[in-house]
Amino acid sequence: MSNDNKLVWSDEEGDLRKKKSEAKEQSVDDSTVELLIKRLTTGKGRTVIEITGLPNNKSWCKKLAKDLKKSLGVGGAYKNDFIEVHGEKLEDVKSFLSKKSLSFKQIGG
Repeated sequence: MSNDNKLVWSDEEGDLRKKKSEAKEQSVDDSTVELLIKRLTTGKGRTVIEITGLPNNKSWCKKLAKDLKKSLGVGGAYKNDFIEVHGEKLEDVKSFLSKKSLSFKQIGG
């Protein structure tokens, strides 16, 4: 067993583990973001739209996913490095991203 004594709590700053993860997030400039959109299907015919190429800002990505799902009225999720949108909504996703003035590229079918 190693004996690493790392400070995880401070009376002045609180939980230091959370501070490290928040420090990694960068501010997002919408004009420099280029998203990749892919349409995926399962063997049962279900369709999922996958959005990758997201910036390293978790709160920005969560907000984009929430706004996207709410405006389209569909389910989906933000996972570690991509957003998935349930349903055959490829054109709707493209128009939403265009309205937000985010550049994107469709890859695959």
